[in-house]
Order: sequence, then structure tokens, then C-alpha cells
Amino acid sequence: MAKKRAPVLKAIVHASELLTGAGIRARDGRRVREEDIGRIEDGAVVYAEGGKILWVGATSKLPSKYARVRKRDLKRKHAVVAGFVDCHTHLVFAGDRSDEFAARCGGATYEEIAARGGGIVSTVSATRKASLSELERLAVARLKEARDYGIRTLEIKSGYGLSTEAELKVLEVVPRLRKKFPDMTLVSTFLGAHAFPKDMSRAEYLRELKEVMLPEVVRRKLATACDVFIDQGYYTLEEGREILARASELGLKTKVHADELVNTESAALAAELGSLSADHLLRISDAGIQKLAASQTVAVLLPGTAFYLKAAHAPARKLIDQGACVALSTDFNPGTSMTLNLPAIMTIAALYLGMTRAEILAAVTYNGAKALGLQSSKGTLESGKDADFTVLPFARFEETYYRFAWRP
Repeated sequence: MAKKRAPVLKAIVHASELLTGAGIRARDGRRVREEDIGRIEDGAVVYAEGGKILWVGATSKLPSKYARVRKRDLKRKHAVVAGFVDCHTHLVFAGDRSDEFAARCGGATYEEIAARGGGIVSTVSATRKASLSELERLAVARLKEARDYGIRTLEIKSGYGLSTEAELKVLEVVPRLRKKFPDMTLVSTFLGAHAFPKDMSRAEYLRELKEVMLPEVVRRKLATACDVFIDQGYYTLEEGREILARASELGLKTKVHADELVNTESAALAAELGSLSADHLLRISDAGIQKLAASQTVAVLLPGTAFYLKAAHAPARKLIDQGACVALSTDFNPGTSMTLNLPAIMTIAALYLGMTRAEILAAVTYNGAKALGLQSSKGTLESGKDADFTVLPFARFEETYYRFAWRP
């Protein structure tokens, strides 16, 4: 029997600052304070390549047993934080809707664009026509960009197929991406309940979702969670409850696109069902805020979407002050947030959501990991946690969002 190779040990030393986030974990990402970021000046981290963190501390205190490991010297020019988590994206789709964006900025309404065959119908049509290889090619380019912004864990939702064949095709791209990006953690979520297709009745599609799509997704192990867009003009609260119940029955975790366009109390439903997250929350009620705060369900805020649509932002301060666990994500998608720039989302959160440095750090690390059910191994720089970290191009973490829309 071949002898198992010992893991290669490496170290990063002389980081200008190393933010462990240990206090964020201790507070479960709620009501975090400045002292919770765990700032270490001239920091160092020792890790097993492709494995776990072994030691974290000041470079001057590096244990002698690690003196001979291979080191990367940051010369106090770069900060190090836990790998960023983008916990809500629609990375895999085909088509281009830049012309629609220009038309909308020129005064065209959504109804007028939809009447011309635009909107989500346009993306669904292009995604259905695209081959698996074409979808993979598009996704690879996007994922390279996300990685350059320091993202180490990223969720990928389906939702632009709206048929069994096309939804499965979108999800089949993710295992291919994992092989090409072994340094990233990619989480797949089934969002067949994103909208309703034009070629099936509502009842037919609901039946297809519950009786065909969900069982097949589980059989092929193509997703770990199921999401539903519960909102005006999309899925009703009762339809969402039925789909999520079926997903849970089949062993999937659940997530909800909640209270974005109008208040439907779908965030409260997510909390009631023990969902991983309730996302968007532009129209969440005070009762919904209280229920999220009292639950383990993460409030995922997507300020890029509100910015893109010139809509009122989610009540981040209310959520945080009530004790909810709040994450930030890009919501990368072709219609309402065409960006993979998580640091730019952090800038919007700082300026328009009133979030502090500690709250932003928590939102893109530990809390984002919790929104994906990965908080036990990711989200902080601590001994025993995954060796996922981001070396920033700046000496201080806050420069990441102070420098608006920087080039990676």
C-alpha cells in the first residue's frame, strides 16, 4: 500500500494586519463590534496546503517548529482576512441584456422591454439554446473575475432554464467548474422556482418542479439547497411553502428570495422553516425582522440590486440592531445586478446601509459562510478552520471598500 504523503506546510508572514474574526464567530456574526475583528499587526498564518490552518498570530511569535516551512513574506504591505464568501449569485446563464439596460436608462419600462421579448424570458431562451460547454466557458471567465476580487467561496443558483432539461444543464456546469477551480469552494443551489416558463401552465410547472425536477436534482447530487422566489408576480407564500417542504423531504436545505418587491412575510416563512437564508429583504416587515433575529436564518442583503434598480435599500441597521445575522452578496445576474465586484457591494453597504467595518467584514466572511451552511469550517482565520484566506492588495481591510470599484 502506497504511503500517504505528508501535507505541505506553508506560512504567510509579515501581513500588515491579519483579521482573524475570532470574535465574530464567538458572537455568531450578530451585533459584532470593532474588537471582534481580531486584528493582529504584522501577522502570520501557518497552514497545510489544501487543508487546515495550523497557527495564527504575530510574526514575531511564530513557533520555532514552523521556522523551516516555506514562507511568503508580505513585507507589511498587504492585509490578510478570511476568504471572501459570495453567498448569492446566478453565475451560469447565457445571453446579453446590456441593450435592455440602455433602453431602461433611456426611459423604457419593464413592460415595454418584456413585450419586445426581453427580461428574464430573453435569458431563459439564450440559456436553453446554449450548450453545456458554452455555459461552462462563460462561467469560467466570470469565476476568474470573482476569484480576483478575493472570493474563495461562491454559491451558484440555477433558475434561467425553467425546464427540467435546462435546469439540470445549468447545475451540471458546477462540477466542471470545481475541477477547474480547486482552490475555491463552489456551492450549487436549485432555483427552478425562479419564475414561470411561457411554455407551461402554472399548475403544470409546479407539478414538474415537485415531482420531476427536485427528485432528479437530488438523485444526481447536483445541489445541496433549494431556493424559491416568493414575491408578487412570482411564487405565492403557499406555493413556496409546498416547494420548500418537498425539497426538505428529499434532503435539501432551503433558502428564500424574500420580501423584495412587496412584503409577503416570506422572510418570516424562511425563519419558521429553519432555512439557511432569506435574501433581498427590501420590503421586510418589523415582524419579519424580529423572526429572523430570533432564528438561525441569515439575512442576506444584496445592495447592488437596489442600487441597480434605484430602489430603497434593505433595512440593514434594523436587522443588525435587532440581532439578525446579516450577510452581503453580489446577486450577480443579467437583469438587476451585473457585477461580480463584492468590494463594490461593500462600498454601497458602508455608504447606504450604514454598516461598520466589523459588520462588513462579518457579512462577507463568517455570515456569508453561515448562509451556505459552511460556518463550522469557513469564515474566520483560526486554527482548525479551512485554509481559505484572501491576501488583499491593500495594507488595511477598509481600503477594500474605500477604494470604490478598483481593478483587481
